[in-house]
Amino acid sequence: MAEKILEVKNLRTTFQTLAGEVKAVRGTSFYVESGESLGIVGESGCGKSVTMLSILHLLDENARAEADAINFVGQDISRITTKEMRKLNGYKIGMIFQDPMTSLNPVFSIEQQICDPLMRHLKLNRPQARKKALEMLETVGIPSPESRLKQYPHELSGGLRQRVMIAIAMCCNPRLLIADEPTTALDVTVQAQILDLMKQMKEEYDTAVVLISHDLGVISSLCSRVIVMYGGVIVEEGLIDDLFYETGHPYTAGLLRSIPRGDGEKLVPIDGTPPDLLNPPKGCPFAARCSHAMKLCREAMPPKYPMNEHHYSCCWLHHPSVIAKRGEAKLI
Repeated sequence: MAEKILEVKNLRTTFQTLAGEVKAVRGTSFYVESGESLGIVGESGCGKSVTMLSILHLLDENARAEADAINFVGQDISRITTKEMRKLNGYKIGMIFQDPMTSLNPVFSIEQQICDPLMRHLKLNRPQARKKALEMLETVGIPSPESRLKQYPHELSGGLRQRVMIAIAMCCNPRLLIADEPTTALDVTVQAQILDLMKQMKEEYDTAVVLISHDLGVISSLCSRVIVMYGGVIVEEGLIDDLFYETGHPYTAGLLRSIPRGDGEKLVPIDGTPPDLLNPPKGCPFAARCSHAMKLCREAMPPKYPMNEHHYSCCWLHHPSVIAKRGEAKLI
């Protein structure tokens, strides 16, 4: 059995706002194994990015994250200080943020932004760090790396900036790479190149990857296992083929129906709006938008129902008494 690089147990994250307490993540538990690619998918506001920012201690001051444990390579990082976490971020854990234009520092050159983590974490001197920075730019496929080192983020295209972000995230050979919507705002061709590059880097360095996206098509191109989040909770988890061909949750089915298939079939939107996390529902968070919803769905949160060894769904449709009465629900 592969080593669990990251194991999150019962993560809860809240934000204090003028309107009240927003319960952004409500008891999330999952793991990532060594060398594995895990996808986290869901629409905007479901808690994907907040989950990762909570793990990395990168939340705003009005946020509070608690967990029973967040074990990273055997260490419970939920108990360490933000200062101690900085020693791991950029070193043992690499992060690719959603928008490289705002994530890269506009007043520092590309050379400075790649060399700084190398000098801080690996204790390289400036010439050694510069040599390593050149190697990383070549590895991520940036042409004329010598001249690119002297440039600033605004002088690069969106695709090149994202490649620089990958170079920074991978320069210290991290055990875990977290990529938050790394292909957003990139055209389809560049998007495919970035995903291929991430796959190449993962295989070359045997790095575990967590890919966050709202697009199951993007997730399927890189990930072997997928978590589906909605309303701050995980509603389904399984291997990529499980989700596509043995879909267990109506929300996952809705996401799949919204993917263009190229056969002329119309896209089907998910009617309604996400739940208000100031006052989250006591039952299934998707019940108000679900065509299969029963009275029970609105009254109690469903438990995990195993579909197979690697696949489970949090949906009352899989309760034995519901199956006996209504039969297996056809979701796709």
